[in-house]
Amino acid sequence: MCRTLIGKELRDIKWKLFVAFLVLVASIVLMIILHERLLELLPADMSEIPFFISPDMFNNFRDFTNAMWSNLNDQNLPQIGSLLAIILGIGLLAPEIESGTITLLLTNGISRKRVFWTKSILAVGALILLLVVVGILVVPLSSAFGYSLRHFRIIPATLVAALGIAFVFSVSLLISLILKERIWSGIVSAVVFALWSILGFWEATRVFSPFYHMRARDYFYGDANFPWLAVVGFIAATIAVLLVAERRFAREEL
Repeated sequence: MCRTLIGKELRDIKWKLFVAFLVLVASIVLMIILHERLLELLPADMSEIPFFISPDMFNNFRDFTNAMWSNLNDQNLPQIGSLLAIILGIGLLAPEIESGTITLLLTNGISRKRVFWTKSILAVGALILLLVVVGILVVPLSSAFGYSLRHFRIIPATLVAALGIAFVFSVSLLISLILKERIWSGIVSAVVFALWSILGFWEATRVFSPFYHMRARDYFYGDANFPWLAVVGFIAATIAVLLVAERRFAREEL
Protein backbone atom coordinates (compact mmCIF):
# COMPACT_ATOMS: atom_id res chain seq x y z
CA MET A 1 0.00 0.00 0.00
CA CYS A 2 2.90 2.34 0.71
CA ARG A 3 4.18 1.73 -2.83
CA THR A 4 0.73 2.58 -4.15
CA LEU A 5 0.80 5.83 -2.21
CA ILE A 6 4.25 6.70 -3.57
CA GLY A 7 3.17 5.89 -7.12
CA LYS A 8 0.02 7.96 -6.79
CA GLU A 9 1.94 10.95 -5.45
CA LEU A 10 4.51 10.79 -8.24
CA ARG A 11 1.71 10.67 -10.82
CA ASP A 12 0.05 13.67 -9.20
CA ILE A 13 3.12 15.92 -9.28
CA LYS A 14 5.10 14.75 -12.31
CA TRP A 15 3.51 17.10 -14.84
CA LYS A 16 3.83 20.10 -12.55
CA LEU A 17 7.52 19.31 -12.10
CA PHE A 18 8.01 18.67 -15.81
CA VAL A 19 6.44 21.97 -16.87
CA ALA A 20 8.48 23.92 -14.30
CA PHE A 21 11.63 22.12 -15.48
CA LEU A 22 10.96 23.06 -19.10
CA VAL A 23 10.26 26.69 -18.20
CA LEU A 24 13.47 27.02 -16.17
CA VAL A 25 15.62 25.31 -18.80
CA ALA A 26 14.03 27.44 -21.53
CA SER A 27 14.86 30.59 -19.55
CA ILE A 28 18.51 29.49 -19.30
CA VAL A 29 18.77 28.69 -23.00
CA LEU A 30 17.09 31.98 -23.93
CA MET A 31 19.51 33.93 -21.76
CA ILE A 32 22.50 32.15 -23.28
CA ILE A 33 21.28 32.78 -26.83
CA LEU A 34 20.44 36.43 -26.23
CA HIS A 35 23.41 37.33 -24.04
CA GLU A 36 25.78 38.41 -26.81
CA ARG A 37 23.06 40.24 -28.74
CA LEU A 38 21.89 42.10 -25.66
CA LEU A 39 25.47 43.09 -24.87
CA GLU A 40 25.60 44.88 -28.21
CA LEU A 41 22.59 46.97 -27.19
CA LEU A 42 24.14 48.13 -23.92
CA PRO A 43 25.69 51.62 -24.01
CA ALA A 44 29.45 51.83 -23.60
CA ASP A 45 29.15 54.58 -20.99
CA MET A 46 27.46 53.68 -17.70
CA SER A 47 26.03 57.21 -17.51
CA GLU A 48 23.88 56.40 -20.54
CA ILE A 49 22.10 53.40 -19.02
CA PRO A 50 18.34 53.76 -18.29
CA PHE A 51 17.33 54.77 -14.77
CA PHE A 52 15.74 51.37 -14.03
CA ILE A 53 19.04 49.53 -14.60
CA SER A 54 21.36 49.74 -11.61
CA PRO A 55 25.16 49.82 -11.98
CA ASP A 56 25.29 46.33 -10.45
CA MET A 57 22.87 44.98 -13.04
CA PHE A 58 24.87 46.69 -15.78
CA ASN A 59 28.17 45.17 -14.64
CA ASN A 60 26.62 41.76 -13.98
CA PHE A 61 25.25 41.48 -17.46
CA ARG A 62 28.61 42.17 -19.07
CA ASP A 63 30.08 39.06 -17.41
CA PHE A 64 28.56 35.78 -18.67
CA THR A 65 28.95 33.89 -15.38
CA ASN A 66 27.35 36.69 -13.40
CA ALA A 67 24.60 37.04 -16.00
CA MET A 68 23.72 33.36 -15.62
CA TRP A 69 23.47 33.68 -11.84
CA SER A 70 21.42 36.87 -12.15
CA ASN A 71 19.03 35.23 -14.61
CA LEU A 72 18.60 31.97 -12.70
CA ASN A 73 19.33 32.45 -9.00
CA ASP A 74 18.48 36.11 -8.62
CA GLN A 75 15.26 36.04 -10.62
CA ASN A 76 13.81 32.83 -12.07
CA LEU A 77 14.49 30.40 -9.22
CA PRO A 78 12.96 32.60 -6.48
CA GLN A 79 9.97 33.41 -8.70
CA ILE A 80 9.23 30.24 -10.70
CA GLY A 81 10.54 27.96 -7.95
CA SER A 82 8.37 29.61 -5.30
CA LEU A 83 5.33 29.45 -7.58
CA LEU A 84 5.94 25.73 -8.09
CA ALA A 85 6.42 25.25 -4.33
CA ILE A 86 3.12 26.99 -3.61
CA ILE A 87 1.29 24.90 -6.23
CA LEU A 88 2.74 21.68 -4.80
CA GLY A 89 2.07 22.76 -1.22
CA ILE A 90 -1.58 23.70 -1.65
CA GLY A 91 -2.17 20.64 -3.84
CA LEU A 92 -0.62 18.04 -1.58
CA LEU A 93 -3.44 17.32 0.87
CA ALA A 94 -6.13 19.99 0.60
CA PRO A 95 -7.67 18.66 -2.66
CA GLU A 96 -7.89 15.13 -1.28
CA ILE A 97 -9.47 16.42 1.92
CA GLU A 98 -11.98 18.45 -0.12
CA SER A 99 -12.90 15.51 -2.37
CA GLY A 100 -12.83 12.94 0.40
CA THR A 101 -10.35 10.66 -1.39
CA ILE A 102 -7.98 10.92 1.57
CA THR A 103 -10.35 8.71 3.54
CA LEU A 104 -9.80 5.88 1.03
CA LEU A 105 -6.11 5.82 1.94
CA LEU A 106 -6.82 5.95 5.66
CA THR A 107 -9.41 3.18 5.54
CA ASN A 108 -6.87 0.92 3.83
CA GLY A 109 -4.72 0.80 6.93
CA ILE A 110 -2.31 3.65 6.26
CA SER A 111 -1.91 6.00 9.20
CA ARG A 112 -2.30 9.75 8.85
CA LYS A 113 1.31 10.18 9.86
CA ARG A 114 2.55 7.90 7.09
CA VAL A 115 0.32 9.56 4.49
CA PHE A 116 1.55 13.00 5.49
CA TRP A 117 5.26 12.24 5.60
CA THR A 118 5.31 10.03 2.51
CA LYS A 119 3.63 12.71 0.41
CA SER A 120 5.62 15.58 1.96
CA ILE A 121 9.04 13.94 1.67
CA LEU A 122 8.39 12.92 -1.93
CA ALA A 123 7.30 16.44 -2.87
CA VAL A 124 10.20 18.14 -1.08
CA GLY A 125 12.74 15.68 -2.47
CA ALA A 126 11.45 16.01 -6.03
CA LEU A 127 11.38 19.80 -5.74
CA ILE A 128 14.96 20.06 -4.48
CA LEU A 129 16.24 17.53 -7.02
CA LEU A 130 14.60 19.34 -9.93
CA LEU A 131 16.04 22.73 -8.98
CA VAL A 132 19.56 21.39 -8.36
CA VAL A 133 19.51 19.58 -11.72
CA VAL A 134 18.51 22.85 -13.40
CA GLY A 135 21.47 24.57 -11.72
CA ILE A 136 23.84 21.84 -12.90
CA LEU A 137 22.51 22.10 -16.46
CA VAL A 138 23.77 25.68 -16.70
CA VAL A 139 27.29 24.29 -17.20
CA PRO A 140 26.69 21.93 -20.17
CA LEU A 141 24.14 24.26 -21.78
CA SER A 142 26.64 27.13 -21.65
CA SER A 143 29.31 24.90 -23.18
CA ALA A 144 26.93 23.80 -25.92
CA PHE A 145 26.63 27.42 -27.05
CA GLY A 146 30.35 28.11 -26.83
CA TYR A 147 30.44 29.79 -23.40
CA SER A 148 32.27 28.76 -20.26
CA LEU A 149 31.72 29.74 -16.65
CA ARG A 150 34.57 31.30 -14.67
CA HIS A 151 33.59 29.21 -11.65
CA PHE A 152 30.85 26.77 -10.66
CA ARG A 153 29.53 28.45 -7.50
CA ILE A 154 26.16 28.71 -9.23
CA ILE A 155 25.57 25.01 -8.43
CA PRO A 156 26.00 25.20 -4.61
CA ALA A 157 24.11 28.51 -4.71
CA THR A 158 21.25 26.71 -6.45
CA LEU A 159 21.19 24.12 -3.65
CA VAL A 160 20.72 26.94 -1.14
CA ALA A 161 17.87 28.31 -3.26
CA ALA A 162 16.28 24.87 -3.50
CA LEU A 163 16.30 24.48 0.30
CA GLY A 164 14.74 27.92 0.66
CA ILE A 165 12.04 27.01 -1.84
CA ALA A 166 11.37 23.81 0.14
CA PHE A 167 10.58 26.12 3.07
CA VAL A 168 8.09 27.98 0.84
CA PHE A 169 6.47 24.61 0.10
CA SER A 170 6.13 23.74 3.78
CA VAL A 171 4.49 27.06 4.66
CA SER A 172 2.08 26.77 1.71
CA LEU A 173 1.16 23.25 2.84
CA LEU A 174 0.42 24.49 6.36
CA ILE A 175 -1.70 27.35 5.02
CA SER A 176 -3.69 24.90 2.87
CA LEU A 177 -4.43 22.75 5.92
CA ILE A 178 -5.62 25.79 7.83
CA LEU A 179 -7.81 27.26 5.07
CA LYS A 180 -8.85 23.92 3.52
CA GLU A 181 -9.49 25.54 0.12
CA ARG A 182 -7.00 25.52 -2.73
CA ILE A 183 -7.75 28.86 -4.38
CA TRP A 184 -7.68 30.88 -1.18
CA SER A 185 -4.67 28.94 0.07
CA GLY A 186 -2.81 29.83 -3.11
CA ILE A 187 -3.77 33.50 -2.87
CA VAL A 188 -2.83 33.77 0.80
CA SER A 189 0.48 31.93 0.25
CA ALA A 190 1.39 34.19 -2.68
CA VAL A 191 0.53 37.33 -0.70
CA VAL A 192 2.47 36.16 2.37
CA PHE A 193 5.64 35.50 0.41
CA ALA A 194 5.27 38.58 -1.76
CA LEU A 195 5.10 40.74 1.37
CA TRP A 196 7.93 38.76 2.97
CA SER A 197 10.13 39.34 -0.07
CA ILE A 198 9.79 43.11 0.34
CA LEU A 199 12.04 42.89 3.40
CA GLY A 200 14.88 42.00 1.06
CA PHE A 201 14.80 45.43 -0.59
CA TRP A 202 16.49 47.19 2.32
CA GLU A 203 19.82 46.31 3.86
CA ALA A 204 18.50 46.79 7.40
CA THR A 205 15.70 44.23 6.94
CA ARG A 206 16.97 41.84 4.28
CA VAL A 207 18.30 39.39 6.88
CA PHE A 208 14.62 38.64 7.70
CA SER A 209 13.77 37.73 4.10
CA PRO A 210 14.17 34.07 3.06
CA PHE A 211 14.54 35.21 -0.54
CA TYR A 212 17.64 37.21 0.31
CA HIS A 213 19.27 34.14 1.85
CA MET A 214 18.21 31.72 -0.90
CA ARG A 215 20.02 33.85 -3.50
CA ALA A 216 23.40 33.27 -1.75
CA ARG A 217 24.68 36.41 -3.45
CA ASP A 218 27.75 37.03 -1.29
CA TYR A 219 28.86 33.41 -1.66
CA PHE A 220 28.44 33.45 -5.44
CA TYR A 221 30.54 36.60 -5.82
CA GLY A 222 33.25 35.16 -3.58
CA ASP A 223 32.70 37.71 -0.82
CA ALA A 224 31.72 35.07 1.77
CA ASN A 225 32.08 31.38 2.51
CA PHE A 226 29.35 28.88 1.70
CA PRO A 227 26.25 29.92 3.72
CA TRP A 228 25.99 26.92 6.00
CA LEU A 229 23.92 28.92 8.48
CA ALA A 230 21.30 29.63 5.83
CA VAL A 231 21.31 25.96 4.81
CA VAL A 232 20.82 24.74 8.37
CA GLY A 233 18.23 27.46 8.96
CA PHE A 234 16.19 26.48 5.91
CA ILE A 235 16.32 22.78 6.80
CA ALA A 236 15.36 23.42 10.43
CA ALA A 237 12.57 25.85 9.48
CA THR A 238 11.16 23.45 6.89
CA ILE A 239 11.13 20.53 9.32
CA ALA A 240 9.56 22.69 12.05
CA VAL A 241 6.76 23.90 9.76
CA LEU A 242 6.13 20.37 8.48
CA LEU A 243 5.86 19.10 12.06
CA VAL A 244 3.25 21.75 12.79
CA ALA A 245 1.43 20.85 9.57
CA GLU A 246 1.53 17.15 10.46
CA ARG A 247 -0.05 17.85 13.85
CA ARG A 248 -2.69 19.96 12.10
CA PHE A 249 -3.42 17.13 9.67
CA ALA A 250 -3.61 14.60 12.53
CA ARG A 251 -6.41 16.66 14.14
CA GLU A 252 -8.27 17.23 10.86
CA GLU A 253 -11.87 16.00 10.78
CA LEU A 254 -12.28 13.89 7.64
